[in-house]
Amino acid sequence: MRLLHFRFQRQGQCYSMRHKQPLSIGKTSPMLFEQLPDEILLIVCSYLSSFHITKAFNDLNYRLNCTINQYRQHLDLRGLDLRQFYFFCKMLRVSFGKQVRSITLSNAAPSVRQLTLFRKQVEPFVHLLPNLERLTLLDYYDDELDLYLPLISVLKNLKELKIVFVKNKNEATLCSLISQMLTDNFVYFDHLPKRRKRDFSILQKLSLTGTGFLKLTPIYNETITHLTLEIDNTDDLVEIFAGFEHLKYLNVNMKQLTILASSVYDITSDERKIQCLSLTDFHFQTKWQPENLTFTHFVAILNCVPNIQHLFCILRTELTQDKFIHSDYIVVDKWRALFHELSSLVDLTCTIKCPLKASSYVECDFLRINANVSRASQQSIDIHLCYNNEIMNNVKNDLTLELDIQDLHKMTGSQLAPRLIRSHELTLYSDFFVDDDKLLSTFPDSLSLPDHLVFSQIRSLDLLGEFPSMNNIFLVTFVEQLIRRSPNLHSIGFFLYWVENMTDLVLNFLRPLKNYLKQIKKCYLYTEGDIDEKFVSELACLIPSLTLLSVKIDWYCNTAEVVNLCLLHMKHLIHLEMVLEEIPDYLDEDYIDRIKMEKEIETLAMARDTREWLKRNTILGKKSFNRIFRAEKNGNDLKIWL
Repeated sequence: MRLLHFRFQRQGQCYSMRHKQPLSIGKTSPMLFEQLPDEILLIVCSYLSSFHITKAFNDLNYRLNCTINQYRQHLDLRGLDLRQFYFFCKMLRVSFGKQVRSITLSNAAPSVRQLTLFRKQVEPFVHLLPNLERLTLLDYYDDELDLYLPLISVLKNLKELKIVFVKNKNEATLCSLISQMLTDNFVYFDHLPKRRKRDFSILQKLSLTGTGFLKLTPIYNETITHLTLEIDNTDDLVEIFAGFEHLKYLNVNMKQLTILASSVYDITSDERKIQCLSLTDFHFQTKWQPENLTFTHFVAILNCVPNIQHLFCILRTELTQDKFIHSDYIVVDKWRALFHELSSLVDLTCTIKCPLKASSYVECDFLRINANVSRASQQSIDIHLCYNNEIMNNVKNDLTLELDIQDLHKMTGSQLAPRLIRSHELTLYSDFFVDDDKLLSTFPDSLSLPDHLVFSQIRSLDLLGEFPSMNNIFLVTFVEQLIRRSPNLHSIGFFLYWVENMTDLVLNFLRPLKNYLKQIKKCYLYTEGDIDEKFVSELACLIPSLTLLSVKIDWYCNTAEVVNLCLLHMKHLIHLEMVLEEIPDYLDEDYIDRIKMEKEIETLAMARDTREWLKRNTILGKKSFNRIFRAEKNGNDLKIWL
């Protein structure tokens, strides 16, 4: 095999295989590709598609076959062109078909009608893929039903099936066929009036979406544990509860949540009531009419799953928000009683969506109920109701005030004072570019607020949106007035976008306010721009008492370098939060590939041990720094406590 041109480090010395010259004292050692450790081979594979991995490394030797086995066992054929697709089909026929555990197929471009082509190329299907455990079919057309549904009962190792149907004109026919298949326990009826022979099925996870809302008939199944379906109403939900004996996870999209039918309701009132005792995780979204289906009816439906532990639901109503505020669904004691009635319930999230006004047909989040319980001896229940619109902000006397910068310019002090005096959080935002020279070049005398108590409750100030220039007279004068008269203001945030070098805008805004910023303890910076030594050092000088900094780091910035700059210049810092931006997909230059690899290695190292990575790569590991710290990385968020 050819020699690789790469750099590696050994015993503290760095070598370049391209130039065959040491970057420090030492000898160069050529290394064959097959001598690379598995970890580096897997990193290389992470930048390649399954097609290129299989074409390059399949059947070269036993070790490489073992190394790339995961890419041969789990195939995702989406995005392949026709040539690549036919190559995989050939490999399945002649090489590793019996090793395949999961396959994902899609009819979307570039391989249109991939599901049909795959069945024609891989035949006999059951013989070539005998160990298939998971099958995912996307953009499934209703005229392809005969291709895959009959396989459910004959693939003896198939445990998981996911199908996303394409919305089509024959929705009623499709609903009827799927409902019949479920009723007959996955024995599929083709277009001929004869039943296919049924073998024993071990299917455990089934997801069918895009079918339209199914109207179910009685079902009995002993194997399904995870189910995702679209159903018509509550009666179909009861059919699921009654028919799936070992169901643990259920996710349904329901057309309408209705009151339980009288026959079902009578049954649920005595000892023989319909229950799904195995279900512990229940997700559903539906439309409902809260004026007809009361909270008591809602609880009656949930009583069918007495052992539920996790409940997530989205409820949509046409009732406007101003009418909904008197509903039982927003009474905390009602939800608390629900927890006591369902003794196994651990956590609950319920989002209620409804239009803001009768003339508006657009749904928006109105209320989110978050609740969890500690099943310790004291049985403490923690319930939060989070409102997300202007009406309920007024009802609940919300303490956040949001002002458009242009509307603020038109207001008078007497109009603004009543809104400021009871606010704790103030947000100034701009939705589009403003001509600063004309609009914001002066500060109107009518907006002056002589009463010092107007700002006394303000604790945080945020600037949000598009500010092409932030050091205009109007904005600086208003914020200066605010800071000087706000003894409790300790936090300032910048959430800016669509302007280049926004970090420079932040400095330009803060410089005239330097004498008033000593009281600021927290700063949030979510902008585009360079977080370099010039910016960090001047920010530390302008806000000298900073104890918390939360900042977004652009993909091209060096994470360790930013950490070092913040720790060196901000002497009182005790909490550093960094949001690490991912490299955009549209960048594909060669040097970007190198940065991507470096970032991925960095991400893997931080995920393995965040604290150790910081000790090795930043001044936190130097004895001279001598500060105890704690750190964690969750997704793209890196947090350090000093």
